[in-house]
Amino acid sequence: TNNQGKCCRLCDPNGISTAYYNIMDQMNDDSSTDSKTNAKKAYAIAGHASLPIPPPKKSKREEVIAVAVISSQPSSGKEERCWLMVKRPPKGLLAGQWEFPSVCVWNSAKDDDNGGPKKKKKKGEKSPKKSAVVEVPLVDPVVRSNALDSFLSDIFPSDGDGDDDNDDLPSAINLSKRSQVKDAPVVHIFSHVCHTMWIEYGEFEADGDHQLLRTKKWKLGNGQEIGWMTERDMASVGITSGVRKVMAKASTSRRKKSR
Repeated sequence: TNNQGKCCRLCDPNGISTAYYNIMDQMNDDSSTDSKTNAKKAYAIAGHASLPIPPPKKSKREEVIAVAVISSQPSSGKEERCWLMVKRPPKGLLAGQWEFPSVCVWNSAKDDDNGGPKKKKKKGEKSPKKSAVVEVPLVDPVVRSNALDSFLSDIFPSDGDGDDDNDDLPSAINLSKRSQVKDAPVVHIFSHVCHTMWIEYGEFEADGDHQLLRTKKWKLGNGQEIGWMTERDMASVGITSGVRKVMAKASTSRRKKSR
């Protein structure tokens, strides 16, 4: 029905029956005029001509993300808890936004068979049709942890080859003392990509000048900025809804363990 209150042929009280007879008439015409047109093709042509439907939407790219939520609580317990954050690159998805350290461990766009060798097509062989629904694999927790270990070791190098700017960071940080949040992953959907985020949580007690830790920022070799933030700091820079979801899940897990 349009703005003037007029009905289209399908909205008319006899619209369904009219569409049905139109389909039958067109099928009979196609069959009589072209003997090569098979019944299945005739049904498809007639049906879509009378009852047009939008084409199926292109499936979203799927990514499995391992996220490390690392927090620092001052030994006095009087100051705000700090969270380790990294700044995304200046270009691309969520450019320049702050988020928890994370690593993509699977991407549907890179390889349909999750990293396996692609089979060569034989001459004349048609490419298999891609399913509209992408099946997201359950990536091994060890694989996720190892990927995060590698990234976090770049942030906190222990061999003396790191940037001198982070030499005064607390030495009490033990990267291996992270626990995997056993609940279901956090799923965050963008317009063209869906993130399935598995969380690992770790915390340490900061001794010394906690204010120094809070204001500490440094850069990795690739120029990516790293820093510690309180929840008020996060609010001031404007974190995304996806980061807030991860924060809420990690905080809930931490409270359950402290009971």
